[in-house]
Amino acid sequence: MIDIKNIESEFDKYVKRFNINDDKIKLKIEHIKRVADISRMIAKNLNLNEEYIRLAETIGYFHDIGRFKQVEDFNTFSDKDSIDHAEYSVKVLFEDNLIENFKVEEKYRNIIKVAVLNHNKNKIEEGLNEEELLFARIVRDADKLDIYYTICNYDFESVFWYGDFDCDKISEQIMYQFTDLHSVNYADIKNNADQILAFFAFIYDFNFKFSLEYLKEKRYLEQFSKRICKNFSSEKITKQMEEILKISNEYLDSKIH
Repeated sequence: MIDIKNIESEFDKYVKRFNINDDKIKLKIEHIKRVADISRMIAKNLNLNEEYIRLAETIGYFHDIGRFKQVEDFNTFSDKDSIDHAEYSVKVLFEDNLIENFKVEEKYRNIIKVAVLNHNKNKIEEGLNEEELLFARIVRDADKLDIYYTICNYDFESVFWYGDFDCDKISEQIMYQFTDLHSVNYADIKNNADQILAFFAFIYDFNFKFSLEYLKEKRYLEQFSKRICKNFSSEKITKQMEEILKISNEYLDSKIH
């Protein structure tokens, strides 16, 4: 039986090792706790049993646990400029044996490892069994839903990779990837304007109808679009955002209805 209270307590103990007054650390603590909550919501919506609901919540707590060391060492959330945070989360949990503090049964540990490792990849790896695939999908959706909350409510300096917001436009290459390929290659992102579409491209990767409905209900895309137009002064970016928001909402409507 997973003791979710112990999971919460041990997580709080672990993050106290870091500078909790750092805005990036604070953001990630709050993000992780919300992802755990949303993972639980998705699992309940799928009518999973109570133990699986607790497992989904636990994976939410674990999915970004490598982020704290990433911020401490590199002062960035950009994996391409530092380390793969999912792989580092697996290292912290299983190679450094932090998992032992959480008293998670052995039978769940590979599911946890697979879900954490796959939560930030462009696509979930092939060859997973039914349980591994289910929990990988749950945490991916929960993570993306809360990233939308984060970009709507936190300062952009803590969310975006780069310090410069004086960008002229989103590059044509990134616009093409979003509109035609329905994905964004992170290696091609050169500035904060390009990163805007990394967030919007999440819509193409949701696994559950519940997640799409949740996103629409919260109106995160609209909120984020307004923030962009206030924080990026370029008129070109404002016009691009109108096109992006229209494409995004049409896509969501087509999947929900």
